[in-house]
Amino acid sequence: MTAAGDLRGEIGGLRRRQVLLWTLAAGLIALLVSLFSAGFFLYAAVVTAAVLGLAALLPAASLLGLEVKRSLAAETIELGETVESSLSLHNRKTLPAPWLFWREAVDPGLDAEGITCGFQTLASEETMRSACTLHSTRRGLFRVGPAVIEASDPFGLLKRFRVDSEVRFVTVLPRAVPLLQGWPLGRRPVHETPRRRSPFEDPARFLGVRDYRTGDSLRRIHWRATARSGTLQVKLFEPTVLQGALLAVEMGKGAFPRASLAPLDTGTDPGVELAVTAAASLAEFILAGGQSVGLLSNGGDAAERFPTDWTGGSFRRYEDAVADAAARRLVSAYRPLEVEPGRGAWQRDRLRSALARLTLAPGLTLPELLAAEATRLPRSHVLMVVTPDLGLALGGALDVLKRSGFEIAVVWIQTTGPGTVAASLLEGIPVYTVADETDIERLGAQTL
Repeated sequence: MTAAGDLRGEIGGLRRRQVLLWTLAAGLIALLVSLFSAGFFLYAAVVTAAVLGLAALLPAASLLGLEVKRSLAAETIELGETVESSLSLHNRKTLPAPWLFWREAVDPGLDAEGITCGFQTLASEETMRSACTLHSTRRGLFRVGPAVIEASDPFGLLKRFRVDSEVRFVTVLPRAVPLLQGWPLGRRPVHETPRRRSPFEDPARFLGVRDYRTGDSLRRIHWRATARSGTLQVKLFEPTVLQGALLAVEMGKGAFPRASLAPLDTGTDPGVELAVTAAASLAEFILAGGQSVGLLSNGGDAAERFPTDWTGGSFRRYEDAVADAAARRLVSAYRPLEVEPGRGAWQRDRLRSALARLTLAPGLTLPELLAAEATRLPRSHVLMVVTPDLGLALGGALDVLKRSGFEIAVVWIQTTGPGTVAASLLEGIPVYTVADETDIERLGAQTL
């Protein structure tokens, strides 16, 4: 019994030692597996962090030291002409700038022919150049640039975008229709046409003398003629003469309902373009005869749509870069566009540039503008109103100016039908109907 009990005790101990050994082995294996797994995940985390750091560093580093230059062959062109535009990207840093995608922005109205986007890797001090031809399709002020440049990492994980600070503008001048032979304000040049209704006289145009009447100023007495005749004689002068024309062009959004439906005026409405063409044609014709021409309009200047300073910038999202590239400002609605009367080639350039940039604007109507500026309007110039609206408001404003001694003519733009006409208020004011460019050509044969 003792020997059997000892044997059973020895077998039990062996079993306990075997279980302990298996337990220790399993624990050791579990420990080794856990240690191996922790190292693998740590290694994976380190690799992932390195990749993300590289992905974040490379795009930003690629845009550093990148120099953008743009040039235009001309800044002012005629409608229908073309202008050459070139763009260069230069990598000034010692490291390369890989995986650059660039895209040029050109305003609608200039059709680009050539390369306006591309993919490029620039080595240190390397320059990329591209060129395109811009075709003008309508008049206006158009922006060329900026370029949006995209930089990415080799894995395509992160991207950065840059809007360059190089922006140029192209002014496309309006079309001017040659007028037929004659003068729109009479058969002689404007400055030789005496005013029919004028309470003013020109002291430089001596006409003769007459007998003194009660109420005549002593300053008008002609003393030499008085000495010869023995009775008081008074000088007579011709009425002031017309020295030119002041073009008052309607550009209120209320006068062009079809064009005002667009959120931003594109200048493609037939009525708007016909009004600008008529004004440009009259200005060209009158200036060619040596007379003076000025401009007054309740429209806006297209240059006010763009920021006064363009600094570009760097962005993380493409939407932000594009929004910055397309940044515009609303046209000022309460500052009328005005070009003081003048003559010569310099005045011609001023007027054509102003008409090229003229856009629709909300705010003051043309009758309100004429009423506000009545005291500043030159009486020595014919007030030639170019408008599609001959309603009661404008008729009343013109009637007041006519009674104040102004010579007035109206160029009536009719592209949407005759509309309402204040005939009673326009009595005695010549109205020239213009429905197309053929009617503009006939203005040269009209008589005020």
